Amino acid sequence: MNELDTRAERFLESIRAEGEAACAAIHEETEREISGQLDATRKAENARVERTLRFETERARTRANRDLSAARMAARATLADQRQKIADETFAEARSQLAAFAAGDKYAAWLQNEAAALAEALGENANIAARPADLPLLQNVKLPVGTTLTADESIELGGLKGANAAKGLVADDTLATRLNAQHEWFLQNAGLEINI
Repeated sequence: MNELDTRAERFLESIRAEGEAACAAIHEETEREISGQLDATRKAENARVERTLRFETERARTRANRDLSAARMAARATLADQRQKIADETFAEARSQLAAFAAGDKYAAWLQNEAAALAEALGENANIAARPADLPLLQNVKLPVGTTLTADESIELGGLKGANAAKGLVADDTLATRLNAQHEWFLQNAGLEINI
């Protein structure tokens, strides 16, 4: 029986060895499969995280740009208001200085020179208008033939308006018009540009 036992023992050992080899192969294959699945899952998760990161970064950049744009617009509006306030104060001061000039001693000579120049530019048969208070100052001005002097209540600060219907000419040489004509120049040249 010894030989039979030995054979049975070898047979069992052989089966055990084959089983252990099969188990080792199965274990190795399982480890490879798990490792492959983990690698695939890691790659997929890394790609998803990368996409999410890009998306969130772009969303944050868009939000920051929108906030920056809104801040710039608010700053521009504030600066525009400040610029308008400075311009209004400057032009109010200029207006009061022009009113003081029109009430001063040098105004009569200036007005007479302006009337002579305007009458020459408009030619004969023109109409020159001035404030009612300024008409006496213009009595000694030599005017072209047919030129008339009239009162115009709409002239606020002083100066003259003129027209020659025959030539189709109209002129507004009032101090208020001259002042208003300087507004755009003032904003461009006074260093009050808004560059944000």
